[in-house]
Amino acid sequence: MRKCVSLWLLLLTLASGPASGDPRILVDYRNDILRVTLDGSFAGSTYRVSRANALETQFAQLSDQSALCTGDCFVTDLTAVPGKTYLYRFDLDTPSGAAVTYGPYAVTVPNAPLAARISPNPFHAGARVDLALPGSRLDAPLRSEARVLDLQGRTVRTLYRGLLSRGITSIAWDGHADSGRRLDAGVYFLRVSTPLGNSTVRIVRAR
Repeated sequence: MRKCVSLWLLLLTLASGPASGDPRILVDYRNDILRVTLDGSFAGSTYRVSRANALETQFAQLSDQSALCTGDCFVTDLTAVPGKTYLYRFDLDTPSGAAVTYGPYAVTVPNAPLAARISPNPFHAGARVDLALPGSRLDAPLRSEARVLDLQGRTVRTLYRGLLSRGITSIAWDGHADSGRRLDAGVYFLRVSTPLGNSTVRIVRAR
């Protein structure tokens, strides 16, 4: 089992930003980590990024030192909590010596729902199962279970049982039952059960 880095990349399009003509920002949320990028080329500038909660005006710098911008200026916010809205401000010192401030920009951190996916679907041999558990990467893992059920609701394969980290976890499945035999072609269900609820998805084993 491994944490999935590239799957379920969630891109956010900000409907509005500062009215001062500031450059827009690009936001992506992958592997439970928020990245905020100032769109454009600012090569040679040094910059700092500060953050405040949406209902506050007190900004705190996210790093102790200024960073050199080799192209895009960005920040990776490891402590952003899903479901909350933050204000981000970029303070740049340009190569000419001028100090420029962009922002603040409002960003709402997405909170992915509890979900299970399998790909490909239908599948013939092996498949990849992705389990999404809501919450921040800083939240405690939850005891969870992922099972493959037949049409009668009987468990034919237990894919995972134990503590599951928040975010997305990827599991490789060889398409076999717990007994070791290859599952027959047909319709099955993938179900993930957690203290936060259950999620079930229909899957098809091709001939």
